[in-house]
Amino acid sequence: MPDTALQHPVDKAVTVVFFDREDVLLAPPLPAGAAAVALSPSALFAAREAGIAVQGTIPAFSRQGHEKCVAAAGAALRDFDGAAASAGLPPSVALMARQSLWGHASLVHRLHETLPPGPWRVRNRSGAWVEADDWAALHHAMLPRIWSYGQAHFIAGARPPWPWLYAWLSSTSVRVASGLGGKWVAAPSPKLKNGLRQALKNEGATIAVFQPTKGAWNDYADLFREHQNRGPARTFAIPPLHPDAPRVRQVLATLEAIGQALGDEKVRSAWKLYQPYFAQVIPVMLAITARGGELMRMLAAPSATSYEANSWISASLMEAAGNAGAARVIFNHNSNPPSESPTAAAVLDVLFSQRTCNRLVDVAALWSPVTGKREFHGMARKYDVRLAYPTAPKRRQPGEPLRILHAGNYQNWSDFFPWIAETADEYMDGLSALADAVEQLDGVELTIRVRPKREVDSQVVLSRLGHRRNVVVCGVEQEFLEQLADSDLLVAHFSTTVEQALQMGKHVLLWGSADRYTQFPAQEAPPAGTLNDSVYAVRDAAALPAMLAGIRDAMRASGDGERPAAAYAFDAATPGVAQLASFLINPIAPTEAVHP
Repeated sequence: MPDTALQHPVDKAVTVVFFDREDVLLAPPLPAGAAAVALSPSALFAAREAGIAVQGTIPAFSRQGHEKCVAAAGAALRDFDGAAASAGLPPSVALMARQSLWGHASLVHRLHETLPPGPWRVRNRSGAWVEADDWAALHHAMLPRIWSYGQAHFIAGARPPWPWLYAWLSSTSVRVASGLGGKWVAAPSPKLKNGLRQALKNEGATIAVFQPTKGAWNDYADLFREHQNRGPARTFAIPPLHPDAPRVRQVLATLEAIGQALGDEKVRSAWKLYQPYFAQVIPVMLAITARGGELMRMLAAPSATSYEANSWISASLMEAAGNAGAARVIFNHNSNPPSESPTAAAVLDVLFSQRTCNRLVDVAALWSPVTGKREFHGMARKYDVRLAYPTAPKRRQPGEPLRILHAGNYQNWSDFFPWIAETADEYMDGLSALADAVEQLDGVELTIRVRPKREVDSQVVLSRLGHRRNVVVCGVEQEFLEQLADSDLLVAHFSTTVEQALQMGKHVLLWGSADRYTQFPAQEAPPAGTLNDSVYAVRDAAALPAMLAGIRDAMRASGDGERPAAAYAFDAATPGVAQLASFLINPIAPTEAVHP
């Protein structure tokens, strides 16, 4: 029987939906009378370059749309928590399934708020253009394609040839490694940021990296190579369970049953379409949980660490560490500010609990005193860590231009969360308004740092902004903290970079969707003569020139004005990353106090 709640009457001409630039380049001619919608700035720019009349997502997805997404995502989580409470899911699977559901609810409701009524012509994951007459058909065509662009939805893991032989050789290699002695700390990746990789190396520890095998003969070559590896990180690849293993089938059946208990039919539709992704990752997760715990015991690894608990591998590793009796430490690299706004708090609380404070985490190592003000509900202990930052290569001289760095980011369709994050179109509109304001001013230089992503890249930004006498667009080739150290003012909407700038003593301007949400309390009046605050905010593009001019003039009068903002930075007596590395090697039992 058809899911009638997802159907929509066909009462108008078809709407062609362009997701990205590639869609525009590969699209057949538009049908007579068709409308076109671009779901990203890259598609919008390409369509207009091709002479296609097209509508972007603004104002279709507005403040009200964000609010509806927040409400729908919250309702979906409540349904999940009720259904999963006694379902017996492994903790790591439950965490990741919950996160996936939250993303599904935000995504499908954003689609429903953004697109006009059907029918639609869309390009599916295989590259074919298809007609969708109702919402169920649209979900079937579009959601797998959107998910395919998100790193959070993909794990490359498969069983190697002759897995029994691989298992024997792997166990032999681990026994040899454990017999050599040394100190081990488990992690899902060798790329531990903020100096932690080097700090562990300085302590003589080796990072034991747990990742799935790739399913080829190269797995044997990799195993031999890692057996000889004496570097600061060594990978122990783990074969996934067989897709038909009883435990895999049981978990997948449980997830499918939970989906039937979801009250929102839009979300239920997405959950059903997501089952192939679960079928792909559950064998990996269960294998890392089981085998990872064994390896940690063999290596006598006292702890496991990651930057967030909510990734397929990290969650499994944290569960494995708990099974092995090791400390589970999250050294979170995100900004997790509390908020007095109920709508913002609903999103921020989910992000914080999924990333940092949940039953898979014993210790939350925090570089942010703002995050430390959150309620931890007894689920994790805090360990304060003071980060080291580079100093500016030169002191600011009188009369020098105000050096502005825009280093914000937007949230992809594939991993969208509403309200506090900007969409790609909001991000692009904010950049355009900022560049317009800067071009009006003398004594101001703007650098826009753009992460290369499918919805917006530096080419799209350059094309949209055109030539500006005092605006430079760059990629991420230069190390961010060095680029920040050479700047006077950071501009962003919601980003970890905001807290990093404040800890470096830089001033921050919150701009973008500041009429909806501001990351920190901010002064909205331009400074008059002196820099009397660390955080400023502008809610309307018309106010940008006066704010930038005021900051420029105040900075000229007061010099560079760099000083750490006390509310956002730990004092010099707080342990640094070196002490965190020492703690990972010799962790205090989670039941004891970690840091005063």
